[in-house]
Amino acid sequence: MGTDFMWCNKLIYLALCVVPMASAIAAPVKCPSSINDAGIKHVLNNASLYDGPPDQMADLIPIPVGAVDQWTLDGVDPYLVCKFQNTTKVVTFHVTAANVCEAGKKPFQVYCK
Repeated sequence: MGTDFMWCNKLIYLALCVVPMASAIAAPVKCPSSINDAGIKHVLNNASLYDGPPDQMADLIPIPVGAVDQWTLDGVDPYLVCKFQNTTKVVTFHVTAANVCEAGKKPFQVYCK
């Protein structure tokens, strides 16, 4: 009976902890619409996508698709850098589970899925 109880606990752990974490990793990533820096609100106004860490400066060029710019992420190690008006502060995401990223629309938004 003790072995069955331990096996049951492991299954419950997998169902409640590991599976939701795996699905959260694959969830879409979206740049925040704004950030606060020193009490001042800065609105999202640009983004860059890099193949590898941004400090390596391998900036990827998007392709215009209708009202948005689009990056296809096949064969790259993608890093999304969200940029905001009137500040040097950025928000960076390592979007390894994404297949495509898009930027554009009004108000400006960026997301990877």
